[in-house]
Amino acid sequence: MSSVDADIVARRLPHILAARERLENLWAAGTDYARDLVEDARLHNRLLHLDIDLTGECELKCFYCDRTSDRHSDMPNRVELSTAERLDLIAQAHAMGATTVEFPGAGEPMADREFWQIVESVQQHGMTPVVFTSGYHLDGAAVERLFQLRATVFIKHNSHDVAIQDKMAGARGYGAKSNAALQTLLKRGFNRSIPTRVAIDAVVTPQFNEDFAEVASLHRWCRLNNVHNYIVPLIPEGRADRSSVLIERTRADHINNMIRKIDEEEFGLSYRPSRPMTGGYRCRQVNVGLFVNLFGEVYDCNGLGRFLGHTKCDSLQTIWNATFARHIREPVQDGFCLLRERVWDTVSSSGLERKLEFYRNFEASHGEDEVVNRGLKQFRKAAMLASKA
Repeated sequence: MSSVDADIVARRLPHILAARERLENLWAAGTDYARDLVEDARLHNRLLHLDIDLTGECELKCFYCDRTSDRHSDMPNRVELSTAERLDLIAQAHAMGATTVEFPGAGEPMADREFWQIVESVQQHGMTPVVFTSGYHLDGAAVERLFQLRATVFIKHNSHDVAIQDKMAGARGYGAKSNAALQTLLKRGFNRSIPTRVAIDAVVTPQFNEDFAEVASLHRWCRLNNVHNYIVPLIPEGRADRSSVLIERTRADHINNMIRKIDEEEFGLSYRPSRPMTGGYRCRQVNVGLFVNLFGEVYDCNGLGRFLGHTKCDSLQTIWNATFARHIREPVQDGFCLLRERVWDTVSSSGLERKLEFYRNFEASHGEDEVVNRGLKQFRKAAMLASKA
């Protein structure tokens, strides 16, 4: 087949045709929040999306891990939410109108002892489970079970090269296992729906992407195979906070423009890219979602993490409707990632203090938010008891 014929075939793939009508048709099911859906949710004050951490256990030692100490505390006696509490939060989110429950993972979600019970509860409520996974636990039986539960799977896949995968994850043999798991997902048909139910979660770092040639290759592969291309610069938190692995703003723009050009010339797709997400993807989490960590602390998202309250003190509904939470949701996000932008702007604070900056500024001009303050007292009380145990 000539290159011209290949381009014609690529432009006529069903998911590419669907994307010309609605770009979100290329995004993974459960995360495909179109602008009109978000606007309607904002108009009716509706929660669409709940992020919730499960276990902190993980087999990998990724040098770019964004897990901060407050999300996965080194204090051994800090008390995690019980399975019953997590199931209750999922029921609360459903009652508030949520359509998706996502498991981003303080560790590997599938390593949680009650993983299947929790995912099944999401499906029983008629919501979409979205699972971020390394792929370590994705054997044939697990893939089949996730398929039957109508789950969407984001699998860590930084490179087709297994040696690079191993180096980035800090685990020998990981790359081969991850690649095999991805192929099992495709064989089962996770990519046969529109929107797709499979995505690669690829982190771009200078060490392994000097000229970004593989970024372009991964993107083309995703487009041809109806796999959501969650290809982004790393989140500058945890181990990656202010380290040399950060993709600076100008390089992020270069990646976005390179991928935009590929989409226009090879797939006939036109859009305005939004840094840092590639391929036209725009995160809208802040406007429609909440994130609950291992211990019940609530933030606006699992990356940016502006502290909103605590589930040990208040319901999700109360936290969602609190003054500061409403203030956070007021600006339209539409892809803008404040976390990365403020680090590129060399904000000095880090850790929990970075997450409290916005509340401190809000408090100075608007006064206290009792929901946030209650949650902070609970957080500090729990941390103090754990440190003394």
